[in-house]
Amino acid sequence: MNFVNSIIESVNQCPEYIGKGIVQLLVVTLGGVFVAWITTSLFGRRSEINAVEGVLLKRKMDIYEELCGKLEALKAVVVIPDDVHEAAVKMLKEVGVTFNPLNSNQLLSIFDSPQELTKSFLELDEYIASKKLYYDHDVMMQAMRFQNYFAVFRRLLVMYEQEFVNAGISLKEKEVAAAERILTAELGMVLQDELVEQMDKVIATMKRSFLNLNFNHRKQIEYNYDFFNSPDGPILGEMMDTKILKEREKITAVVTSAVALGMAGNIIARKKK
Repeated sequence: MNFVNSIIESVNQCPEYIGKGIVQLLVVTLGGVFVAWITTSLFGRRSEINAVEGVLLKRKMDIYEELCGKLEALKAVVVIPDDVHEAAVKMLKEVGVTFNPLNSNQLLSIFDSPQELTKSFLELDEYIASKKLYYDHDVMMQAMRFQNYFAVFRRLLVMYEQEFVNAGISLKEKEVAAAERILTAELGMVLQDELVEQMDKVIATMKRSFLNLNFNHRKQIEYNYDFFNSPDGPILGEMMDTKILKEREKITAVVTSAVALGMAGNIIARKKK
């Protein structure tokens, strides 16, 4: 305190013009330090934010690109065996489900077997769910619609498998496995074009997002029963016009027919033993 008082007294003893000069020098010096501190803090903070946003943007673009690649990979086509194709065509005609007969033996590879369909669904569903943090609102909604649409295919296989599990019959039994493979082919023949359309919607939404990249916060989504299951909701409501829902009774009949085929084949095989 004495030191400060000494400085003040010394300044007061100086000529007026010297005292004013010292004061102005202090003002300029301290003001410059203050401005420099503010500038460094603000621009340093902005630089840090830009760096983080750049990392997130790169990650987001990588995820979109990878998801596009996974969806495009699902479009690979295989030719199913003649016996599977003939049995599937016969059963579809008996049930009365419409399908495109042109090249109907050429299916997406995921419909080559129930195992491949299940594996593809579970892997893609897990990937989409694990990356939701990076989706913008439109991509998030379209991805969730696709998840729920694709899940119906797995549910149809579960409907088939559950009948045999309840009856104590192994799904590995030759006749049971053969009937499920025919069912998988039927689902492909009836629904693969629509499945590709659903994939393309996700891809198109991601492409639009690429062209309008921003860091706006995604809208807060309230997940509840109506969100997923209401006919007027954003998920089921958008799926109501799909063939998989509009013709669900006939598609369920296809599953029932496959169950009957598997059961009958298993009974005949047991009698021969």
